Amino acid sequence: MRRKEIDWIRNICILMLFIYHTSAIFTDFGDFYIKTEKSNIFSNIFILLTFSWYMPLLFFLAGASTYFALKRRSEFEYIKERTKKLLLPFIFGIIVIVPPQTYLARLWRGESNINYFSHMKMFFTNVSDFMGFDGGFTPAHLWFILFLFVISLIGISIIKCFKLIGGKKVMNKIKNVILSKYGLFIVIALTFIAEMVPGVGGKGLILNLLMFLFGYITYSDIDYINAIFKYRRTFAISNGIIIILGLGYFLSLRNMEIGILKNIAENGIKCSMIITAIITIVGYGIKYMNKENKLLRYLNKASFPVYIMHQTILLTLAFFILPLMFPQWFSIIIINLLSVLITFGLYEIIKRTRYIGILLGMK
Repeated sequence: MRRKEIDWIRNICILMLFIYHTSAIFTDFGDFYIKTEKSNIFSNIFILLTFSWYMPLLFFLAGASTYFALKRRSEFEYIKERTKKLLLPFIFGIIVIVPPQTYLARLWRGESNINYFSHMKMFFTNVSDFMGFDGGFTPAHLWFILFLFVISLIGISIIKCFKLIGGKKVMNKIKNVILSKYGLFIVIALTFIAEMVPGVGGKGLILNLLMFLFGYITYSDIDYINAIFKYRRTFAISNGIIIILGLGYFLSLRNMEIGILKNIAENGIKCSMIITAIITIVGYGIKYMNKENKLLRYLNKASFPVYIMHQTILLTLAFFILPLMFPQWFSIIIINLLSVLITFGLYEIIKRTRYIGILLGMK
């Protein structure tokens, strides 16, 4: 039986993206399609506390879901479903959903004498850093869908290899290591190594593949679930300590020139944060969220198309709201509130159509 906390946590994470991407507009950290000159303390804190573990958690949950999916369908059926659910919406999104975001980015940066059709030509012919803030090609927030499709194909091949070379023996050896007293440090060390591998477009393909496999392995054996549930408080305390250390490092040492030690420190804190945060969230999810109701069933259907559509709607609202010079707190609230209402309203309209819904990954 599929565990319901997987769906609850995933859906909550997708809803949190409204807050996350609104915060990206108002934060000091990194660039975004639309940015304010003055940052907001709430946005800075929210980004600092979530950026490291947010997406790895979604890949972990995808790996967990894969375990249950493979119990109901063959590998071929799984790949076919991933193609329909992920690749088709990604292609549609690149053509329809993403270009407006980069067009808004160009307008926000002062390029007023451009029309949307000339921008489309630039979007599909100008490839630079894959970020798209200059108007060039980017998968934008849909990078997650592309990565998930690729990682699903690679992940299922690795899982198949495990089964071919001894299956239970391999998994038992892995379990003995992970559930040992040094298991947490070994998992963090593996995460650290994966994080050191250069990413694709600034995103860690190997790191997220590892999280996907961790998710699959965790939910394939009840002993892992029991251990995560049993020690959830310990992991929560550990995560709190790491947060304090991370904030201390960020405020006092981040700008110091300490060479390679800086990369080691930052990656060590980040990887420790990823693992302890994921285990803590899953542990408390097991305790409080393994239940189903009408809201969960609704969000299970809505969350994926909402994920695809939300950022374009949010940025469009920000583009028109920010020049009105409202107080920051009001702008943040109104952008979040309106983007949620409009995105879910659009979902309600689209789900009553046939073909557009398929292009957004809806059954």
